[in-house]
Amino acid sequence: MTTAGDGRKQASAPDGLRAHVRLHKGSLSLDAELSAAPGDVVVLLGPNAAGKTTLLRALAGLIPLEDGSVVLEGRTLEDPGIGVCVPTAERSVGVMFQDYLLFPHLSALENVAFGLRSHGLHRHQARERAMAWLERVGVGDHARERPKALSGGQAQRVALARALATDPRLLLLDEPLSAMDAGARVALRRDLRRHLGSYTGTCVMVTHDLIEAMSLADQLVVMEGGRVTQSGPPEHVSAHPRSPYVADLVGLNLLRGRAHGRSVDLPHGARLIAADPHPPDGEVFAIVRPQAVSLHRSHPEGSPRNVWPATVHSLDVVGDRVRVQLDGDVPLIAEVTPAAVADLRLDEGGPVWASVKAVEICVYPA
Repeated sequence: MTTAGDGRKQASAPDGLRAHVRLHKGSLSLDAELSAAPGDVVVLLGPNAAGKTTLLRALAGLIPLEDGSVVLEGRTLEDPGIGVCVPTAERSVGVMFQDYLLFPHLSALENVAFGLRSHGLHRHQARERAMAWLERVGVGDHARERPKALSGGQAQRVALARALATDPRLLLLDEPLSAMDAGARVALRRDLRRHLGSYTGTCVMVTHDLIEAMSLADQLVVMEGGRVTQSGPPEHVSAHPRSPYVADLVGLNLLRGRAHGRSVDLPHGARLIAADPHPPDGEVFAIVRPQAVSLHRSHPEGSPRNVWPATVHSLDVVGDRVRVQLDGDVPLIAEVTPAAVADLRLDEGGPVWASVKAVEICVYPA
C-alpha cells in the first residue's frame, strides 16, 4: 500500500474496477463503461431515468448483464460471454440503495452487525464494530430501534453504516445523503469524505447534488439515456460541459457550432466571435456565463462583437439575482439584478437585445 500526495492511501491491488455493462430494463437500454483505480471515488451524475441506479445494481450482481463484463481488482465478477456470474454475496461489495433494504425485524445494531457476521466475525465482535459505525454516522442512540421507528434520515445513516462496516472492495452508494436535513447532510458529507479518503477500495456513488459530487469525486461520470456522455475530473467536467444537462447543472450557457478562426457559426444563421488567440477549427462548443450576458432595451451603441435580438421567455428569482431565459437564434440565460429587470422593463414575451464580449466566450472542440 502506498500513500498519494493528497494523503489518500492507495491499495496495491493490480486493478480497481473495469466494467462494461450492457442490458435492457423496461424502456432503458444501458450501455455504459466505467474504469477506476483503487481508492478512487466515481460519482455518477445524470437526469432521472438515465440508468445510474440500474448500473449500480448491475455492478452488485442484482441485475444480470446481457453483454460486457465486470472486473474488480483483477477478478472477473461477471462476463456472460464466458459464463461467469459471481453471486452478490461473494463479490466483496457494500451496497446502499435509496430504499435502504434494512431488515425490518432487526434493530439498527443488528442490521449493521449482520453483514459483519456473514463475513465471519464473532457475534460480540460484530456488535462492537457495528456500534462503532452507528456512532460514527450519528445514530448510536438509536441502535436498539427497528427500522419502522427510525426517520428517513436515521434509516439512511444505518444503511450507510451497514455498507461501510464490512470494508468492501467495491462500495456502491445510491444518493447516500438525500434524506437528511441540511445541517446533518453537511456534517455527514464531511465524515463520508474523511472515510473515503482512507478507503482503499473503489467507490461508485450516485447523487443529484453538484456540491456532493464536486467535494467527493475523483472522477465524475455523466450519464444520459443509458450512455456515458462525459467523464473526467470534476473541475474539467464543470469547466468544459459537453451536453445541455451538464451546462445547466453547473450554471453555464452551452452553444454548439462550427468554428473558422475566431468566428463560430451557430445553427439558424447566427454567429459569435470569441477572443481566443488560438481558436480551434471545426465542430466546437462555446460556453458563456449567464453573468456575462448583458441586456439592453435597444441595440447597444458602439461596436460590440456579439449582439443579438431576443425575446424574454421567463424570469426566475434565484437568491438576489434574476435568471432571464431568452429565446431567439442564440438561446441564452442571462443573470441580472432585480433593479436591472425594473430598469429594462423586462417581462415574459417582451423584446430585448443581448450582448456578450468576445473575451467572455470560451471555445473548445466538440
